[in-house]
Amino acid sequence: MRKVLYFLVFILACARPERPHPQGPGVTPAAQAKKVEQIPSTAKIDKNTSLLTPEQRLVVVAQIGDHTIILGELEARLLAEPPVLASQYASLQKRKDYLQKLVQFEVLAAEARRQGLDQDPDVIEQMKQAMVRRYLQTAAEADMKPESVTDADLHAFYDANPGLYHKPEQVEISHILLSDEAKAKKVLGELKAGSEGNPAKLAPLWNDYAVRLTEDKQTAPYLGSLGQVSLTMPQGYTAEEQARQQAVPAPVVQAAMLMQPYELGPLVHSDKGWHILMATSRSPAVERSFDEVKDSIRVRIVKRERELRRQKVLDDLRAQAKVEIHEDALRLIRIEPPAVNAKGMPIAPTPSSSESEDLAPPGHLP
Repeated sequence: MRKVLYFLVFILACARPERPHPQGPGVTPAAQAKKVEQIPSTAKIDKNTSLLTPEQRLVVVAQIGDHTIILGELEARLLAEPPVLASQYASLQKRKDYLQKLVQFEVLAAEARRQGLDQDPDVIEQMKQAMVRRYLQTAAEADMKPESVTDADLHAFYDANPGLYHKPEQVEISHILLSDEAKAKKVLGELKAGSEGNPAKLAPLWNDYAVRLTEDKQTAPYLGSLGQVSLTMPQGYTAEEQARQQAVPAPVVQAAMLMQPYELGPLVHSDKGWHILMATSRSPAVERSFDEVKDSIRVRIVKRERELRRQKVLDDLRAQAKVEIHEDALRLIRIEPPAVNAKGMPIAPTPSSSESEDLAPPGHLP
């Protein structure tokens, strides 16, 4: 009996099929090329930032029915994450978790399409918005890169905007103007006593007194505001701004420069009368060289140029589309005012709990 068992074991061992050897580093280039040709390509790979080889980018990392996710697409998604989030994907387990969420997202997207939700009006509207954003990026921003801004452009912007880079120390000041010294002293005492040195109490008290008592009718609607003042005229001020600051009496300016925000100053006399002063803000002096700000200027120029180009694209398209607007028809729409609480404040609608964040794709997934 024992001999029979030995014989059966020998036969089975001989009949066992030979296992294929795993294809490691020794696989031939021809075999690699053949496998690569069988892998579908994708347009979502950014080859300029990829750290993978062309062959590695095309390796299938997940298969969902007929849809494949390749390694290059997954890498591109991870690299598109904000740096703070992308750093966590140095962990292999985190990359596995990300892939599982991506697979879950694709499974749900496929089922949503199967049920016809790609024809849902809300979905179509969101798709249109995404198309508009992408179109404006390609039409108005494609050839407007930071590196396209020349040094001459940077210098021209710097010289044309001295007010941004050369400013004296400034204080924003408000006043209550009274012609009677005794009355001015009385009002100043009431403001000090009523505010108790507390800015939160001073602000509403000042607003009430400024509207009711000031004899400067031009500043009364603005709660007595005289705007920003400084000991020297800021560069780049328009003629209107210069006239405003020059109209502020010199004693008022000098007293204002010694005050802190929401602090009552001493009673000041000028040829206009007696001024009760309150500072509302201080701005430190600014003196920045071209080299210090040229990078921020480049960003400003690019942003401004892109906005101008987007507006031109829109204007041109509206002209071509022959747009007609019938504003009178808007009168037919009736919208009920929002519900308010006992204090007259709008009641915010209760957020819908029908959507779960667990169903959303990770990071920047579309």
